Amino acid sequence: MSALSRFRSWLGSVDFAVTTTSVVVALAGVSLVFSHVPGERDAFALVILAGVAVPNIYADSWTERLDSRLAGVAWALAACGAVGACYLLVATVVRAVAGETAATVTGLVVTWLLGLVASRAMT
Repeated sequence: MSALSRFRSWLGSVDFAVTTTSVVVALAGVSLVFSHVPGERDAFALVILAGVAVPNIYADSWTERLDSRLAGVAWALAACGAVGACYLLVATVVRAVAGETAATVTGLVVTWLLGLVASRAMT
């Protein structure tokens, strides 16, 4: 199978729908996050989680494959919302105890790991 035919088949796949939705949510959310979240670090962490972690969790850890691109879009939207809420919760709690930098790093790492664990537990 040539590289072009593999690329064409990927464009029609659920993986592409999940990745595209996640990246669009991350990019569209940048302006919203930068205007409403107090620190730039939080905004960057949320963009990384939505645009990188969500497709990674689907591709590498979600064992139950979705059968339609629409289901992939819905899964990605729900996953972006879940990782965003989880990050904000963890970062807020850690910020109250340990400060800004620790909150960002801990929130990012804990959220990504919880996403991986949750995806395995749910399937």
